[in-house]
Amino acid sequence: MTISPDLVLEGRPAPEPVRSDGPDTLDPPGTPAAGDDARVARRPLRIAVLAAPVALLAALAWTHRSMFYDGYIYLHVVQNILAGHGPVFNQGQRVEAFTSPAWTLLLSVAAFVTPFSLTTIAVDLGIALTLAGLALAVVSSARLVRRASPDTFLLPLGALVFVAVPAVWSLASLGLETGLAFCWLGACLAVLVRWAGAERPAVPAWGLVILGLGPLVRPELGVDSLVFVGVLLIVDRTGRTWRGQVRILAWAAALPLAYQVFRMGYYGMVVANTAVAKEPSLPRVGRGVQYFMDFAGTYWMIIPAVCLAAGAFPPLASALRRTDRPSRNLAVLFALPAAGVLNAAYIVLMGGDYVHARLLVAPLFAVCAPVAVVPLGRRYVISLLVVPWAMLCMAGLRSADGQPFSLSPFLAVHGNGVTNPTIWAWTRQAPFADPSGASGAWIQFDATKPPVLLDQPTAPGLRTPLVATSQIGTAPYELGTGVQILDLLGLADPLTAHLLLTHRGNFAGHEKPLPTPWVQALLTAPGSSTAQIGALQVARPTSYNTLIPPVSGHALDVQTAWARADLSCPAIHTIEYGPSTPLTFGSFVSNIAHSLSHTTMRIPPDPETAYHQLCGPGVPAAVARVMAGPTGP
Repeated sequence: MTISPDLVLEGRPAPEPVRSDGPDTLDPPGTPAAGDDARVARRPLRIAVLAAPVALLAALAWTHRSMFYDGYIYLHVVQNILAGHGPVFNQGQRVEAFTSPAWTLLLSVAAFVTPFSLTTIAVDLGIALTLAGLALAVVSSARLVRRASPDTFLLPLGALVFVAVPAVWSLASLGLETGLAFCWLGACLAVLVRWAGAERPAVPAWGLVILGLGPLVRPELGVDSLVFVGVLLIVDRTGRTWRGQVRILAWAAALPLAYQVFRMGYYGMVVANTAVAKEPSLPRVGRGVQYFMDFAGTYWMIIPAVCLAAGAFPPLASALRRTDRPSRNLAVLFALPAAGVLNAAYIVLMGGDYVHARLLVAPLFAVCAPVAVVPLGRRYVISLLVVPWAMLCMAGLRSADGQPFSLSPFLAVHGNGVTNPTIWAWTRQAPFADPSGASGAWIQFDATKPPVLLDQPTAPGLRTPLVATSQIGTAPYELGTGVQILDLLGLADPLTAHLLLTHRGNFAGHEKPLPTPWVQALLTAPGSSTAQIGALQVARPTSYNTLIPPVSGHALDVQTAWARADLSCPAIHTIEYGPSTPLTFGSFVSNIAHSLSHTTMRIPPDPETAYHQLCGPGVPAAVARVMAGPTGP
């Protein structure tokens, strides 16, 4: 038996009990499994086989690339960063309207140092990071497997499972942070594999920083970071001092804690505004199970799950027990799958997403990554069954292509190589295509039609031009930073995000549409007529929640008067207008002190109820005057 090059690099001899030339091998008869000449001759074939999934995914991701509407939310924030307004969605309003700080930073840096368009950067960078993540998984898995089977021919079966899922092809781009999540998970596996093979259990500071980045990539990936850091703290703990344990925690938590201080001081929140709007902490298991089955059932995931669970993990774990430092190698083998399972369980608990498979492909990657490659041997023969499944999955298993907001039952994104969709483009339809020549406030309840200009005076201090819409993707990006956006679903508006979710709706993560009285109060001056907005509200999508029953005429006048009173009382005024006040050192510290109360506060969607709960008893004089006024139509 020869010494594996991987083991030589680690500075230790190959473990004697592990052999690849015994009866377990499936190499052709007469092949000198342990000969140097044979191994060198087979090296190009080995490399080609292991690189095949990466090359296949590169072709599939490129032909299925596209920009998704939510991806433009990131790009609009990047527009504001490049314009000097800071990481905000609207100029002068400090609201964290993005989910991934790391992706936002990466896009901003790439846009600053390259001449390419933001859409090109977002799509191409997403694909590049996806491929990098898969390549890291293949190389790291091969390094781990070689410790148990130094000379056995390797097959990229786990990588094939990941590549075979059609949802991965389009989700690799879309302008979203999914590709970054794949790359981060691949990098974490590389760090852990390196640690498991080292003579000393210490992990370099840069490796600990990588392991701790999960919550900055996506909030739920904080679960993965906890698992990875927990593995380091538990394994080999007897040989490490308490200072060594503290060092691991300090380096892993350094960047997330630094950003958390920034978030609390700059935005005045403990979590992103998007998290408050989506209420992920409120369990919705039924919807989550439906979301999971939409993914697992569509692609018959039970087949690869059983194949890897029976034909890859157990025999590889058995082989790793006979290597040097078996506890570390086994911990690495199961760390990412454990993190992926916990991640998927949390996603099911919180109700999933409205986009098919979007939040489940990262857990899939985590489960497949440690067995991205599998030895060709009799003990692993069951894992070979993933090959016919992969061929079937790539050829014919597809999710229903539900159109936006039809939810049948989830929106499946099938990219077709187009990176500039214009389904809701406004630049050729609306009079404010040139923000410098526009003024006033527009409202768009119907996403298929251009916004309508309100014929009433705007609210005092309202920054115009302004568009109130639930579509904050493509159009705000096209309009640029000169047009303010009132997000009627709350991802980019603090008042809407802080509404109390009275009941669940169909549109997961977008269940708090701002009721019409609040829209009228935010956009128009006191005493303005509600007739126009009352007539427009019938165009609101029926797929959204209705937090309070819609009214018109005098009833809408009264509710609007209550909403204006709410916006004047300190508790609610701070939520909506606090992010627009100038930021000083004193306000930064004050924001930190009040960030928890701001984050946990919820505003009843009924304006009268909100006033009595948060502002005080009685009826304000302005509301009383409207209540005593003439009855409208």
